[in-house]
Amino acid sequence: MTTFDDLKISGVEMFGAVGAWAYDQWCLLNESYFDAKNTPGAIDWVSANHNGSLGCYVSAENRIFLFKGLVRPRYPTSMAKWCLENLNKRLASDVLLHEMIHQNIYQTGGWEGGTSHNNERFVGEVNRIAKLLNLNVTAKVTNPNKIDDKLVRPAEPGCLTLAEICYFPYSTRPYEYYYGHVR
Repeated sequence: MTTFDDLKISGVEMFGAVGAWAYDQWCLLNESYFDAKNTPGAIDWVSANHNGSLGCYVSAENRIFLFKGLVRPRYPTSMAKWCLENLNKRLASDVLLHEMIHQNIYQTGGWEGGTSHNNERFVGEVNRIAKLLNLNVTAKVTNPNKIDDKLVRPAEPGCLTLAEICYFPYSTRPYEYYYGHVR
């Protein structure tokens, strides 16, 4: 079994200071939101996003992928420099937290029914963590309805839509939280 320290060393070798940050942040989030119960796994930065998402958890490998687009210069330039100073740490942390929810659910028995986002365990974690983040949101599993021969999943009034659940917590934060602050 690979240790956290071994994984971090590998992350630094591959991704430099951004790799070290990802492992340090994973450790902080694991302690803060999961009582340090998630088992460490690889964290890789990839060029292509996965189906438009900013991150992905692969349970078979216990591996988190983060999209390199989270590392951008503060000011637009023709050349994006890969460095910690250009990492949007707040957004990357929220993406990492989202993937760690998947990691935690998988490592504690998975879920029954629904999809990886639309199931009782995932929405339960969204509600639990939203409170810890002081986000005034509620998530519930959405059930499909047929409207005009189309299958839709409407959210209950006052609840997050399925799309918002799929991108929690970053779907629930204001733009200024990520882009209106000094890093």
